[in-house]
Amino acid sequence: MHAWLCSVMVSLAGLCLAPGAVQAQAPGEGNRLADAASPYLQQHADNPVDWHPWGAAAFERARREDKFIFLSVGYSTCHWCHVMNRESFSDPAIATLLNDYAVSVKVDREERPEVDAVYMTALRQMTGRGGWPMNLLLTPDLDPFFAAVYLSPEQLAATLKEARSRWREDRPAIERRAARIMARVAQAHALPGEAAAQLPGKDVIARAVAGLEQEFDPFDGGFGPPPRFPLPSNLQLLLTHAERSGDARAREMLHATLDAMARGGIFDQVGGGFHRYAVDPQWRVPHFEKMLYDNAQLLQVYAHAWALTGEAANRRVAEAIVAWVRREMTGPDGLFHAAQDAEVAGVEGASYVWSRDQLRAVLAEAEYALAVQVWGVEGPPELDHGHVLHWPQGYAATAEALGLTPTRLQARLAPIRDQLLAVRLQRPQPHTDDKVITAWNGLMIEALADAGAALGRKDYIDQAAGAADALLRQLRDADGRLLHVARGGEARLPAYLDDYAATILGLLALDRVRDEARWRRAAGQLGDAMIAALWDPAGGFHYADAAVGHLVVQPRSRRDAALPAPNSLAARALAGLARQVDERFGAYAAATLRAFTPVLEEAPTAMPHMLRALAEYRAAGLDEGAAPPAQDFTPPDTADRLRVVARSEAEDPRRLILTLQLDPGWHVNASPASLEFLIPTRVSARAGGRELVLTADYPAGRPLAAGFEWPIRVYDDGTRIPLRLERAAPPGLELSVHAQACSDAGQCLAPARIPVLIETVGEAR
Repeated sequence: MHAWLCSVMVSLAGLCLAPGAVQAQAPGEGNRLADAASPYLQQHADNPVDWHPWGAAAFERARREDKFIFLSVGYSTCHWCHVMNRESFSDPAIATLLNDYAVSVKVDREERPEVDAVYMTALRQMTGRGGWPMNLLLTPDLDPFFAAVYLSPEQLAATLKEARSRWREDRPAIERRAARIMARVAQAHALPGEAAAQLPGKDVIARAVAGLEQEFDPFDGGFGPPPRFPLPSNLQLLLTHAERSGDARAREMLHATLDAMARGGIFDQVGGGFHRYAVDPQWRVPHFEKMLYDNAQLLQVYAHAWALTGEAANRRVAEAIVAWVRREMTGPDGLFHAAQDAEVAGVEGASYVWSRDQLRAVLAEAEYALAVQVWGVEGPPELDHGHVLHWPQGYAATAEALGLTPTRLQARLAPIRDQLLAVRLQRPQPHTDDKVITAWNGLMIEALADAGAALGRKDYIDQAAGAADALLRQLRDADGRLLHVARGGEARLPAYLDDYAATILGLLALDRVRDEARWRRAAGQLGDAMIAALWDPAGGFHYADAAVGHLVVQPRSRRDAALPAPNSLAARALAGLARQVDERFGAYAAATLRAFTPVLEEAPTAMPHMLRALAEYRAAGLDEGAAPPAQDFTPPDTADRLRVVARSEAEDPRRLILTLQLDPGWHVNASPASLEFLIPTRVSARAGGRELVLTADYPAGRPLAAGFEWPIRVYDDGTRIPLRLERAAPPGLELSVHAQACSDAGQCLAPARIPVLIETVGEAR
């Protein structure tokens, strides 16, 4: 067995079997992804792999053909996703293995974030790391038993062969362990415990800032070891705390990090905008993707930092971000594209780096000499194919070494940037993922409105208003419900929690700077819709509407990362609604904050954006004990998922056939139940107030790996149970089924007694 394979939680061992009769498609034939709207799925549409999109067709095929599922999750601007596509998914030999052994499913993580969130948790639990491309092997019940990020063709082939062998020879062990893994995933996404009786203590933000100080790099700014991500939620918390408390240390950490990032290669010194992360502590060498969500949050941070400090560099960076967004990330409808790729023609950073000869060919001699000194081009290049422009020294020190003031130095650099950008735009450009993601657009709308106010730029506010109008017009269905994603004028998929919350925040920002009733009205309507669709009476919000389909686990993040946790955004949105629209929204904000108080008290640095929501809630003077109104809430039970019909037999009036009708993804226990504490499905008969003697021929049911030592037996939709009465069915016959419905993901409802609809032969259709 390969050593790399042993590092995952489930090691796969066995014979390496030759591929069978299912052959790879010939290049150019296309597959099921050809009509997909997602740019990422379209990048795989010509693969010889027989890809399916996420959905019932793939899962039913896996059950029918008795295969495991190969799930591959990525996004269209992911460099290593491209590498794996070129090396493995375009290789007919690898495709033949995938087509023969598995049902292959491709998912765009930006289009289906709930799928990504669930299986990223599984990946981290199994391997201790995360990233994309994310590759997993699943049972047909969607439980994971292998997970990895990038795999070489040799590793992928070995994994598939060994998985095939184990799938044939030791299926029960795979299913048991996969079910246990999924149970742990579900637990990781549960509420963090019982909601607190009150909001966190008044010192919680100061404790979070102290925690960030423990992780702070005093030499290069930022938090934690490389790879170094901007983590805007940390920066925004420092900014909020410095503004409201005057904490000098918070201000120092904020300044050091913003300065180091702005001077580093992570910031595009020529074209503006931040790349996704840096691979080194000095922020010098980036991973060259540019994400809309990073730049939206960082625009807000730099604009507010300029308002706080008056440092010209902060304003310059904020304005450069907006210039890039307008030039390269705004569609003709005013909405914003999702991301830009890291590579061109397979070379990462190819459009961004410069050799000395390239610089000399563009610039006059004096300009060239200045650029070389300022942007660190004097030493060896950071990459084999060129220099990443950055400031090795601070702005003031660089200007002093050149005998200039910082203002004069920036004035001399401005035309140099313009010349370099004009030439760079003539190069082959990175792919831009032009889909519109509602949440990310909401973040950019908020950032533009806030930056416009902070910087005195009315044009930014105008752009935010135009984008908001377009979003409310285009990202809704015929009934006015918010949708998640759009491309080519077609919007689809029900909105997720962060779609609602970020859009509300954008509308509230416009209300603050424009004071127009339409923004308040639209924000309030979305607030009501968010509560109606996703509020969890236990506290906080569910992430996804069940209408998205095939929701394996309801994700609920307890950590703010590159993007804030959806409940953090929701808490901020509700606090803003309570302040600007209607105080009744404050009760939901307070309940959300109380639901996550156990996390905030135990690990304050885990959710800095939630702490920002807490700070805004308290600054508004809202009632900390507010609670949502009591709801007429009846917990769902088995009757909500199970219906039963019976058909009498004309040939023998003592016999009936009973058929279970279950919602997709739900089952009831077989009879007898596989374990003594499980509730078996039982049929009973009455007439005239008396129990009747009834014989039921209960089928064995299908095996389901449910996290126990052995699979349990269950009945699915369409299961038939033959019945025989002792004598002919009397008038007034009443049949009922006592059962407990459970989802295949492990959620069980209260058991119930279900009345049976009895059809005669003539009534049956």
